Amino acid sequence: MRSSSHTSGGSGKRAVRMTAATRSLESERVTLHSVNKRVGQKSKRRRTGRRAAKGAKLYKQGYRRGYDQGVAQGQSSFGLVFEGVSIIIPTYNQRDYVLKCIASIEKHTPAPYEIIVVDNASKDGTAQALLRTGGVVRVAALDVNRGFAGGVNYGLMMARGRHIVVLNNDTLVTPGWLDNMMACLDSDPKIGVVGPVTNYIGGDQQIEVPYREVADMWSFASKHNRPDAKKHRLTDRLVGFCWLFTRELWERVGYLDEGYAVGNFEDDDWIIRVKLAGYELAVAGDAFIHHFGSVSMKALGEQNYVVVNEGNEQFFSKKWGDPHALVTETNQLALRGMPSTVSVNKQQVDPRQRISTQGSADLTLSFRRSSEFYPEGSFISDAKGEVYTLVGGQRRKLNIPVPRGISPVQIAKPELLSIPVGEAVESTSEVKAWPLEFHQVQGSSMEGSQKVWPEGTIVAAADAPEICYQISGGKRRRFVTTYVSERWGVHSAHVVHMPVEQLRLIEESWPIIAPPQLLNEDL
Repeated sequence: MRSSSHTSGGSGKRAVRMTAATRSLESERVTLHSVNKRVGQKSKRRRTGRRAAKGAKLYKQGYRRGYDQGVAQGQSSFGLVFEGVSIIIPTYNQRDYVLKCIASIEKHTPAPYEIIVVDNASKDGTAQALLRTGGVVRVAALDVNRGFAGGVNYGLMMARGRHIVVLNNDTLVTPGWLDNMMACLDSDPKIGVVGPVTNYIGGDQQIEVPYREVADMWSFASKHNRPDAKKHRLTDRLVGFCWLFTRELWERVGYLDEGYAVGNFEDDDWIIRVKLAGYELAVAGDAFIHHFGSVSMKALGEQNYVVVNEGNEQFFSKKWGDPHALVTETNQLALRGMPSTVSVNKQQVDPRQRISTQGSADLTLSFRRSSEFYPEGSFISDAKGEVYTLVGGQRRKLNIPVPRGISPVQIAKPELLSIPVGEAVESTSEVKAWPLEFHQVQGSSMEGSQKVWPEGTIVAAADAPEICYQISGGKRRRFVTTYVSERWGVHSAHVVHMPVEQLRLIEESWPIIAPPQLLNEDL
C-alpha cells in the first residue's frame, strides 16, 4: 500500500516498512529481515563491564516492550484489510528477475498496493537484495523451497488487500496493466479471476508481438494497453503467471494444493476449484505484461523438468479424473436450482472473519464454498488440532476426545473459519461413526419398495465398485475419484454395493472433492 512512508530522509533512500502484522508472522520457518539488526550488534560490542551489563539489560527491556506491542498490534489488526491490492511474488534463485519485476510494479501501478515476495530459500542473495530496495516490499524468506504453490500460499496468508494478484517473478508489468484488469473483473460479478495477455505462455493468453528486445516492448505495451472493454473475453483456463481476484473468492476457494512438486498443474487445480465454486474466468485483452518465460522451471534442466511435469500431471489426473466433465455436471446441478447446503445467516459466521463481501451480497447463493464439496458427517481439523464435524453445512467443534477410529482431515484456518458455526459436541453419544462400516447399515429400514439408507452411508454400483457415493439428505454424492474417497478415509469395508438401477433412482447432489494438501502448518 502506498503511503507517506514510501521514502525517508532527505537522501531519498527508501525505508523498509516492517508492520506489526508482518512481525507477528515470524516463526522458525520464516525470516523477516530488519535493517536495524546490525546496528544493535555493533553497539553491544563497544560496551564493557557494568556499562555493558546495564546496556544489555535496557536493550532486553526495550526489545521485550517492542515485541509485546508488535504482537498486540498484530493481533488487533488480524483479519482487517485495506482497500488496495496485495501483489504476491514467489521466487527462487531469480534475484535479477524479481528486482526488475518490482521496479516495473512501482513505476506502472498508481493504485494502492503492497508487494509480498516469498523467497523459497534462494542461494543467490535474493532476500538481502530486496532489503536494500525497501519501499512497500514485505519479504518472507523461507528456509526450504516450498515450490510455487507453497510460496503463493505463504503470500496469501500474509496478504491484507481487498484484491490479490499472484504474479510470476519473471514478468514486467506495463502502463495500465492493473487498471484494465480491474475494469474487466468489475464488469461482471460472475467473473472471479482475470488474467492478462502476454508474449510467452500456453493457451489463448499468448498474442503475437512485434518486438524482440525488451527495450522495444514498452512502446508496444503503451499502445496495446489503451482501455478497451471490447477486448475482455471469457475463457476456460487461466495460467497462473498472473491472476487477479478478490479476497472473497480466495476465502471460498482456498489455498493452492501443495501436493504438486515445484511447479506446473497447481494452477490448473486451483482454477478447477474456482469454476466449481460457480465463478467464470476472463482475459483482459487490453492488459499486456511481458513474460520472460518459466525461468525457474527451465533452471531445473530438461531431464528434471520432465520428471516433475509428469509427476504433477499424474497427480492432477488421480485427483480430478475428468475435471471438465465434473465442472459441467456441477453447473448443471446448479441450474436445476439446487439450494446451497450452507446457511447464509451472517450471525453463524465466525466473528474473526471480518472480510467484507461488498458488491456480491445479492449473489451469495450463486457461489459455493469448498466446504460444500466435503462429505456430510466427516471430521476436519486445523493445524492446532482442534477437531470439528461437518453437519448440515455447519462445523460443530468436538469438546470431547476424538473417538477411536476417526482420523480428521486437516484444512486451512481461513477455510475453517468460513464455515458457519454450529453447536459444539459435548457428548460421545452425539458423534456418529465416519465413515459408516458395512455392518452398521445392514439393519436399515424399507420404505415401500425403496430402501432408506442411513445418513452417510457409502454406496457403489455392483458393476463399478471403484466409484463411490455418499448418501446425504436422501441424495447421492459422488466421490470424484478414488484418491478423493481415500483422502476422506473411505475404503472397501465401508462400501455397500447395490444394483446400478437402484443407484440411479437416487437423486444426485454436489460431488465430493479433496481438500488441498498443505505442507505448511502455519496456513
